[in-house]
Amino acid sequence: MNAKTMDMSILYVEDDDVIRENMLDFLNRRFNKVLLADNGETGFGVYRDKSPDIVMTDIRMPIMNGLEMTRSILELDDKANIIVTSAYNEPNYLLAAIEMGISHYLLKPLDRDKVDAALQNCIENVRKSRGLSDRENSITEAYRTINSLIDYGEKSVNDSITLCTEMERQFDQMVEGFLKGAGGMVSHTPASIIMTLTHGLPGKPEWFWYEMEADRQLQKACYLGHPPVDLVAPVQSHSLYYINDGDPLPEDQFFRQFLEHFERWGERPRNLIWYRNCSRIICALNYPTAVTVCDAAVLKSLAVQTRYLDNISAQHKQTEEAFLYTITSLARAAEVNDEDTGNHILRVGEYSAAICRSIGYSGELAEIMALQSHLHDVGKIHISPEILKKPGKLTDEEMALMREHTIFGAKIIGGHPRLEIARTIALHHHERWNGSGYPYGLREIGIPLDARIVAIADTYDALRNRRSYKPTFDHDTAYRIIVEGDGRTEPPHFDPDLLQAFKRINKEFDDIYNRLATMEGN
Repeated sequence: MNAKTMDMSILYVEDDDVIRENMLDFLNRRFNKVLLADNGETGFGVYRDKSPDIVMTDIRMPIMNGLEMTRSILELDDKANIIVTSAYNEPNYLLAAIEMGISHYLLKPLDRDKVDAALQNCIENVRKSRGLSDRENSITEAYRTINSLIDYGEKSVNDSITLCTEMERQFDQMVEGFLKGAGGMVSHTPASIIMTLTHGLPGKPEWFWYEMEADRQLQKACYLGHPPVDLVAPVQSHSLYYINDGDPLPEDQFFRQFLEHFERWGERPRNLIWYRNCSRIICALNYPTAVTVCDAAVLKSLAVQTRYLDNISAQHKQTEEAFLYTITSLARAAEVNDEDTGNHILRVGEYSAAICRSIGYSGELAEIMALQSHLHDVGKIHISPEILKKPGKLTDEEMALMREHTIFGAKIIGGHPRLEIARTIALHHHERWNGSGYPYGLREIGIPLDARIVAIADTYDALRNRRSYKPTFDHDTAYRIIVEGDGRTEPPHFDPDLLQAFKRINKEFDDIYNRLATMEGN
């Protein structure tokens, strides 16, 4: 041992004052912190309170001998590094010490070279143990953070599928969790993150900059002055680097262009991790301490999660567009032989959404309601055009056939969970609050709420449009008929709470009608 071991401490237990003081000078030249005790009981108390890295102890001492103290220490920490010294070369002492698992057994008078060798061996053991512990902690933190990111991803995917939410918000939540160190459990996090999101447009990414403010609030900016990196060029698609101060830079043109961009502004990021996959880049900048392969694994996990969500976002958008197209096409097919032409289905959807918002639905759920209400009359595909367009009053038999469009509609839509609202509306939108509707004569809250909402919307639009048995009514007339009645349409037909909502927002209905009025004279 030539250099002083600054980062370790040693406890020396010896009852002989002269030997203890002489050894103190020897140990002070080798350790930054030396603790002393004159018997085993005191020595055990010091170990329990201070947790020194190495213990060196005599055997024969008053109150508690060295072997008893050693046994107590090893019960606390079976990996403790303990050197036992003794003036007696007695086999029973040596055997007891070995059975307990001590590091070294030295005879007095102590040979300084042998003491140095024993101490050096203990120091190496401590450093190995610390290295393993640091790696274990680093790996534990990495896995904890990765699992946290996976949890964010799982929640984001679930939310996006069930609520059609904005995917960027999900990215933001994941990045925020990363920068906060998995809810505060991991402190080794970067100062900022730069990442690209493609939103389903390969080679045309948007760049975003994320960092945490002093108040722990996420700050996000669209990075307009982003590095001029050509992400479409046909180069190696994969790269993952973790680079600390003083490390050589990899021979990667994209990575070097990225850093050169910052250097032009007089900045030199330090302790960073870079991950690239095709046109997706994520770079964590300015970690407070050196980054490791575990930190790189954590960032790669974040990159994989965001890429997964980005792909899901694109697929989800395509699926939703196809879903919307299918619903609209099917609804318009049902209008072909009906008197309702043009934008009737769109207006009913808008009216329904307006009522939904007025009674507390979220904007998102109101939009779902607007879309699925488009299929309210899809069952009319099965009704003869002669009945749908017959001038004058229908016969009882014709009316019975007409009323079956609600049941036909429910059968056409089927039982898919994504169309449950549409099926409910198609089947029940002609039920009436007072029980006088069809097909089942349901009454009051026995009628599904979605169907009660569309009942008002459909009735209003029917009143505004020309029919074979009635002229076009203006808004004031349609409003008065719904809230006061005309013998055919009466207030008791509608949910009284929804009727009040209609009264509050009736002008919005007129605006919707005028905005979506067709050119056929409706």
